Amino acid sequence: MKKISLSASLFLGLFLFLASCKKTTTPNGGDNVIPCVLSTDSLHVQISTDTVTKNGFDFIRITVYDDAGNNITSACNLLLGGLTLIDSIYYPASLGNANIIARAKDCSTLPSTFKTIHSIASPFSQKILLEDCTGAWCGYCPRVAFQLENYKASHPNCISLAVHGGGSGNVDPMKFQYYPTFNSAFQVGGYPTAVFNRKKQPDGSYGWSESNSDLDAALKLGAPLGLAISSTTDGLSVTGSVKVKFGVTTTKAMKIVVALVENGIVYPQTNYYSAQYGATPYIYGGVSPVTNFVHNGVLRRTSTNLLGDAIPVNQETKDNIWELPFTMSLSGNTAEGTYSAIPANCSIVAFVMDATTTNKGVYNVQYATVGSVKNFD
Repeated sequence: MKKISLSASLFLGLFLFLASCKKTTTPNGGDNVIPCVLSTDSLHVQISTDTVTKNGFDFIRITVYDDAGNNITSACNLLLGGLTLIDSIYYPASLGNANIIARAKDCSTLPSTFKTIHSIASPFSQKILLEDCTGAWCGYCPRVAFQLENYKASHPNCISLAVHGGGSGNVDPMKFQYYPTFNSAFQVGGYPTAVFNRKKQPDGSYGWSESNSDLDAALKLGAPLGLAISSTTDGLSVTGSVKVKFGVTTTKAMKIVVALVENGIVYPQTNYYSAQYGATPYIYGGVSPVTNFVHNGVLRRTSTNLLGDAIPVNQETKDNIWELPFTMSLSGNTAEGTYSAIPANCSIVAFVMDATTTNKGVYNVQYATVGSVKNFD
C-alpha cells in the first residue's frame, strides 16, 4: 500500500508541475520548461483610443487583461515596430498605422496579441526657434550666422533672431538692452551660442550643437498649438495681437513671448574665418571686418517679459483661441545707446513655451512682418 500511495503522490506532483509550466523549445533544439506566472490562455489588449494626434501631448494608454479580466500589463512586454515600449502610455513618434503588440514576459508559448493604432498629424506646422547670441565685435560669430542662413534657406520653419551682447569694451550698437538677463537665464557663457528652443539639450546646456540633424529632428515633432500674428504701424510704433489656438486640452503651465526684431542692418562684422569654411566656400570672403555685413533678426524689444508672460491655464482647451494684444515703440534703448527701427524692416516673432520645471522648451513659433497678417498654419 505504501508503494502504491507513493506512486500516486509522484504522479499527482508531476501533473501539477506540468500544469503550472509552459514548455518551449530552446534555440539549440532542446526542450526548456519555463514557469508561467500567468493563469490564462490568451492576452487581451485594450487601448484608450485607436486614433491619436502626434503633438507631444496626446497619448494612448495600453492595458493588458487575462481571461478573467485581471490587469496583467506589468507581466507583459509591449512592442511597437519591433521595439519594446518602456511605458504603457505611448506618445506617437511617427505618423500612420502601427501595431501595438503584447507578449507575456515569461510565457513564450502564450500567443501574443495586438491592437492597431493610427497616428495623425497636428493641424499646425512645427516651427523651431534659435536665438543667436552674437556680436559685431565677435570674430567667431559669423560661423553660426553662416550656418543658420544656409539652413533657413531650405527650411523656412526654422526661425531665428539675434541677441547682440558682449563684454565691456566690445562696441556693438545693436547690443540688446537686457542681454545680461538673457545670458543668465540660458547659461550663455561665450559667443557664439545659439539658444535652441529655450530647452536644455542632452549636454545640460541650452545651446545648439551646430548640427543640422538636431534641427531636422525638432522640426519633425508635432505641434500642440499654432500662432497667428497681425499688426499695423504708424511709423512710430507697432500695434497688433497674437492669437494662440490650442490643439490640446491641458493644465500644463505655458508662457508666451512677443518680440520685435529688425532686419537689414548693415554694420561691419569682425570675421576670423578664411575664405574656405570646412568643405564649403565661406560666403563672407575670408575678410575682416566684413564691411557690408547684413544683420537680420536683431532683437530690439519685447512686449512681454523677456522670459515670458503666463497664459491663463483655463484658456488651454482644444480648439480655443486666446488673444494677446500688444503695442511696441519702434525706438528705444540699446545696451550702448538708442535705436530707431525702420518699420519696413521689422517683424514680430511670437512663441509659446513650457513654463514648468520639466523644461519642454518652445512648443511653437510664428513670424510675421510688421503691417501684415499671418494666419494659423
